[in-house]
Amino acid sequence: MHAEARGVRHWITFGFSLALSVVVLYFIFHQIDGRLFKQLIKNQDRGLLAASAVFIFLQIILAGERWRAILSALTRDRRPAALGVQAVYYASIFFNCLPIGTLGGDVARVLLARRFAVPIKQLVLSVLIDRIVMVTALVLLSVVTLPAIPDPLARNAWFGGIAILIVATVGFLLLEPIGRILGRWRDWQMVSLLLLATEELRYIGHGRGIVGLLFGVLSAASAAFGGYCIARSLDISVGPIAILAIMSVMSLAVALPISAAGWGVREVTLVTLFGLIGIHRSAALLLSVEFGLLTTLLSLPGGIIWLTLRDRPNVPKLTTSQSQD
Repeated sequence: MHAEARGVRHWITFGFSLALSVVVLYFIFHQIDGRLFKQLIKNQDRGLLAASAVFIFLQIILAGERWRAILSALTRDRRPAALGVQAVYYASIFFNCLPIGTLGGDVARVLLARRFAVPIKQLVLSVLIDRIVMVTALVLLSVVTLPAIPDPLARNAWFGGIAILIVATVGFLLLEPIGRILGRWRDWQMVSLLLLATEELRYIGHGRGIVGLLFGVLSAASAAFGGYCIARSLDISVGPIAILAIMSVMSLAVALPISAAGWGVREVTLVTLFGLIGIHRSAALLLSVEFGLLTTLLSLPGGIIWLTLRDRPNVPKLTTSQSQD
């Protein structure tokens, strides 16, 4: 019964996400200037579009290194090989771009990562912390760059980012006393998992977590520059700082598991944010669609990697701490 209930909830969630994406895309596409849309495609600089694909691919690789830094910290003296981690992460990107969205990618990542001979709890924790680091990096970039957009909405978003960072910092500083309080109920499975999470967060926060955060910032910046290349290819007049702010906020919105692979949410976010700096909605929509299509196309090799790795036995692929990363 429980399995059936979970299955029903899964399909309801999937149906809601798909319906939301379809409705939002329908609404946005009916608000654009079709002639301008076609003219933008006709005059687009194909070289800059190709450069955008390079930056989006680099973003995937840097995000894989972000997760590897976190996984290496959790495994202490045994670190998964760089190529193996990149392969597993790239395969998960393929599932991120399917209608099931980021949650499907995270599940695929954990399933494939069992080949690293790492306990399942640590794998799940590594993916969770990776998500936390990704969001932190995006919020940091947003706070630094949003002042470049002179609009009350951007200013409110900036204050929101500052509030999130303050709350996150206070929460991190309170991890130790929280752990002591929860220690009374250590025998409870849920409490035991929370204690493990707090201990690992404290450990990572003082070590390789900084490395992971650095890769997170670089990954987010690479995706933003991919968007910047598309903007310049469409002759959209926008500065690199403003595009960093816009793409960072968009990535935060897309990270919410409420749409099919971010479609719809990405478009309405970019159309709204580009509108704040006077960019026509047709140009902003085309940029969003091309960014989504490039991301999807670049994720396709991940499907091949998944098919290749899933049939292989789970064998240890760990190196010692003295090994070269």
